[in-house]
Parts: sequence; C-alpha cells; structure tokens
Amino acid sequence: MTWGLPAFLAYRLLAATTACLCALLGLVFVTAFLDRALFPVFARPLFETDYWGYYILGVAGTALFAWAGCLVAAARAPEHTPGIGVATAGGLILGAVLRLLAWYSGEYRAAGEQLRIESAILLILALAFVWLRPPASHRSP
Repeated sequence: MTWGLPAFLAYRLLAATTACLCALLGLVFVTAFLDRALFPVFARPLFETDYWGYYILGVAGTALFAWAGCLVAAARAPEHTPGIGVATAGGLILGAVLRLLAWYSGEYRAAGEQLRIESAILLILALAFVWLRPPASHRSP
C-alpha cells in the first residue's frame, strides 16, 4: 500500500501548523511568567492569576516549546517519527476530555459552549494526526 503525496503533504502541514501554534502559545506563556516574575513590562498582566499560576504558565510554556520542536521533526521527516503524531493525538484527546469534564462540572458556566467547541476541534485534530500518519510500510525499522 502506498502513502499518497496528498496525505504526505497534509500530515506535514498539520504537524508544522500545530508546531507553530505550540511555539506561539509557549512564547505567550513564558512571556507572561517573565513579565510578572522578573521585570514587569506590560501595564496589565496577560493573565489574571497569582504567582503560582504564573509559575505554571512558565512551565507549560517550556513544555510547549519542546512539543513544538518534536512536531517540527515530524513535519520534516514524518516516516521516521511516527510516534510524535501518536503522542500528539493522545495529548489532544486528553485536552479534549479535560475540557469536557470542565464543561460538565458546571464551574465554567461563563465559558458557555466554548469548552465543547474547543473539545470538538481538539478531537478533530487528533483524528487527523491518526488518519494522516505514515503507514507501517513507510516507517523506518
């Protein structure tokens, strides 16, 4: 079975786009941490939280940078990095489940349908990572 050029390009585009989004969010989170923890630059904080929240934002930002790097590797050579797409799909599914649990809890009523919409988008992206990944015949041994 051959893996067609459209699937190859779609997978690479999906991985590259997701990498850019992860890097952008990572930059925002680390910037928010640095702005409040070291030298306030912005007149108003990027996020309304306490010092622990900014610490968690900084840690999440660094993890997002690492994830973006892995996704760049997957975009460059998808046939040699099949596990990155699977791990990304797993992370997206977990994120979708957490959003649905938050919506179900009722504590986030102010968000309205936003949590369910975000969950649907994350599940569609996870499905794309699973469907578009290279077949076993194209993976390196």
